[in-house]
Amino acid sequence: MVGDDASKLRSMLEVNYPMENGIVRSWEDMKYLWDYTFGPEKLNIDPRNCKVLLTEPPLNPTKNREKIIEVMFETYQFDGVYIAIQAVLTLYAQGKTAFCGEIES
Repeated sequence: MVGDDASKLRSMLEVNYPMENGIVRSWEDMKYLWDYTFGPEKLNIDPRNCKVLLTEPPLNPTKNREKIIEVMFETYQFDGVYIAIQAVLTLYAQGKTAFCGEIES
């Protein structure tokens, strides 16, 4: 169970978190969550006609990133995958695309 169904029965379930500090630790659980997210219960999309933007922590191991990309292309068949560091997207959201700090003169 995932989503609202799991939330309603949380006290009777063993809750698993497929990610720890932004890094996938349980691929089986993560795929189950993605199935739910991309499937008819939520987004109901055809990934072959979509691109996906995912975030990752700054020190995400390369093997983890490669596995995510592999799953997105081979399992879900997304048309494109882009993975960005979470903090970088936060800067973009604030309109700061070239921020290096402030220098006082």
